[in-house]
Amino acid sequence: MDLVKKIVRYIYNYWHKYWILSRLKKFNKFNNNYLSNCNVVKLNIAVPGTYKVKSILCYDKKLELRLIEIGFISGERLTVVRNIGPIGNIIVKIKGSKIALSNKISDKILIKRK
Repeated sequence: MDLVKKIVRYIYNYWHKYWILSRLKKFNKFNNNYLSNCNVVKLNIAVPGTYKVKSILCYDKKLELRLIEIGFISGERLTVVRNIGPIGNIIVKIKGSKIALSNKISDKILIKRK
């Protein structure tokens, strides 16, 4: 029984690693194509660099007000410091402070390449 568990665990780990690497390759390929064809992108797929906030696409008024309080105002400059990809967080610098946002929240912010 222990041998069967080890084999199943090995197969699962191998395919899980393969699946994550393939998703990251697709993410990077899509990100590069999307940024080259369009000036406006969602924050969660932005590569490190300087951008301007275009708008917030949010149905939750509390979240929208909180993002405005933090500094995500239309026309405000922001710098993407690090984007871990579809499975991680994004770190942005806005108004002199670094802020970490989840992909769920950063998906609701549109930015324009400067």
